[in-house]
Amino acid sequence: MAAQAQRVVGYYGKTAGECPDYPAFAPAQLPYDLYTHLNFAFAMINADGVIEIQHSEDEVLYKELNDLKIKKPTLKTAITVGGWDMDMAHYSKMVSTPANRQKFIKSAFSYIRKYGFDGIDFDWEYPSDKLRGGHDNDPENFVDFVREFREAANAEQLKANQQRLIVSIALPGGPFHGQYFLIPKLAQYVDWFNIMAYNLHGQWEDMVFCAAPLFDTANNTKYHGYSVDDAVKSMAPKSVSPKKFNLGLSLSGVTFTLKDKTKTAPGSPAIGPGKQGCQEKGAMAYFEAKKLSNNFQTVDVKARASDHFDREVTQEPRMDDVGKCMYMVVNHDQWVGYDTPETFKHKMSYLGKIGFGGVSIWSMDSDSANHELTRSIHQGLVENLGQGGKLTNVDVNTNSTNGKSQDIASQNKDKNEGAKKTSAGARGVSTKKGARLLVDMMVMIALGIVFFA
Repeated sequence: MAAQAQRVVGYYGKTAGECPDYPAFAPAQLPYDLYTHLNFAFAMINADGVIEIQHSEDEVLYKELNDLKIKKPTLKTAITVGGWDMDMAHYSKMVSTPANRQKFIKSAFSYIRKYGFDGIDFDWEYPSDKLRGGHDNDPENFVDFVREFREAANAEQLKANQQRLIVSIALPGGPFHGQYFLIPKLAQYVDWFNIMAYNLHGQWEDMVFCAAPLFDTANNTKYHGYSVDDAVKSMAPKSVSPKKFNLGLSLSGVTFTLKDKTKTAPGSPAIGPGKQGCQEKGAMAYFEAKKLSNNFQTVDVKARASDHFDREVTQEPRMDDVGKCMYMVVNHDQWVGYDTPETFKHKMSYLGKIGFGGVSIWSMDSDSANHELTRSIHQGLVENLGQGGKLTNVDVNTNSTNGKSQDIASQNKDKNEGAKKTSAGARGVSTKKGARLLVDMMVMIALGIVFFA
């Protein structure tokens, strides 16, 4: 019997950018029916060591997000604390003493209950990272903190209709910094881990690769060791049940500027990130890639969708046979690597084999307007993990709007000292309002997904 999918966690990260071609994307427009859990990214830890709202307008968005539970009572929500933009020294200081930990815990409980969340997700990037304010004793201090948070959650006097708080942790997608998360110890106190198995390659490199190849396309290069498979093997120890882990999937791709327009295969030389589109340099939302790909396949030029950035595909989309991801070239020198429903089939098949408890998706607002990519994840979950349990039908009608130590160390330095990770993969480099694009999809399917709230 196939494993059962327990969780489909979606992050609302406001990463898709503000594009003249696309309407804004708000929490009320989230496809809540496709998820078991929604995480709002982000809240901060301030210099005083307490939880703090990231943007003043987020308070309104909190309400919109949590109001979705009226439509789907089994839906759970959480606030994610951290993200790439936060001063990570505040994490290190907060966990450093019992008094500091209790101060934050008290503030977090008050914050979570005030705004109607059901839990908290910790995104520390990264413990013991000296370049980002970390200290040597961060790993053990973090374990102490998570234990004390869980103890407080268990001891909380619940009011009517309240349940014990959910506690989860976002983990890096591989050996870089991953060794500083003491996963077997942390696993005792968390409900699950979200492995960020994406943005493994990016603009800090001088060769083109997809951001989240399933297997190691860069195996024979200086950037070897970064793939979804590597992330799973390095971050999910056998001493911890695989059900404790969610496989992270990104709805955005990576872009590079080619050094030589005639060399476009994965591993070809690059001179920097791709040009800015709806997201910042080096990133492209799926809805952008989908539109450009559709335009390439549309013979009638007048029938093609307009593009504010005057982009067109000059090399057709191709499959990376090792990485199981798509890549194409735009405007002759802009290399784009991205996932599609076809490539996600491979990742969902892989997920079924490793027995993880679910998936976590970053970020929901990067999908097409009909949620094509997210629906393909559901289809893959049903095919690979859907035996047994309670099935909730999901309407996919397309009209819906609803040994590597030295190499690794060197790459760590590149990741930290080079350009910032893209917002699509790094959990919140500059966050902006999302965007949408209506794209045509020719298939109508009815499918189900195992939902354990």
